[in-house]
Amino acid sequence: MSNELTTIQSTGPALFRASTDAAGLCKEIVVATARNIQGRKYVQVEGWQAIAIAHGCVASAGSVERVEGGYRAIGKVIRMDSGQEIATAEGFVGDDESMWAKRPEYARRAMAQTRAISRACRSAFAHVVVMMNAGLSTTPAEEVPPGGFDDDAPAPAPLDLTPINQAADMAGLKTAFDALNKKHRDPESRAKIVAAKDARKAVLSQPADTVIDSETGEVI
Repeated sequence: MSNELTTIQSTGPALFRASTDAAGLCKEIVVATARNIQGRKYVQVEGWQAIAIAHGCVASAGSVERVEGGYRAIGKVIRMDSGQEIATAEGFVGDDESMWAKRPEYARRAMAQTRAISRACRSAFAHVVVMMNAGLSTTPAEEVPPGGFDDDAPAPAPLDLTPINQAADMAGLKTAFDALNKKHRDPESRAKIVAAKDARKAVLSQPADTVIDSETGEVI
């Protein structure tokens, strides 16, 4: 494949071919710079700019201003051969973002510009990311919270309390409790683990002549 920049043509088929060529041309850098957040890969601004360059375009941002609730910037994608503006988008950094609220003003202004660039490129070239077939999300990485979105979080592993319920002594109970507590970190599972531990501890604290069902762990 040629390493020359792909120039956008005006017809539908030509545009599609240009995007296909661009996807192959810049896939390596887009994938290499993608950020992994909660098991999903998001394209960072370097990747979006590479896609723009592969299409013969340049992306930039300006018009940064303080507005109610945060900082806003406007991003643009412009063709290098004609200066034609093909996409614009807004980048915003909110005062309610814990990661950015206490950062210096220059940092928040810069991030607003970064988000604006990524967002403008996404509006023009999201389909190119899909064409790469590399498991990349088209949401710009800079817009994703450090812990990912709520629907990105993996489902909690199934909780099996059998090791606690069948612990033969206090030492075994502690071992089972520690293992489950390490494996399950979500609040709901943690609460169930503690409840099971307390219940089993009460059973194991019964007098020595107490008969305990080996399967259910309950006092007979």
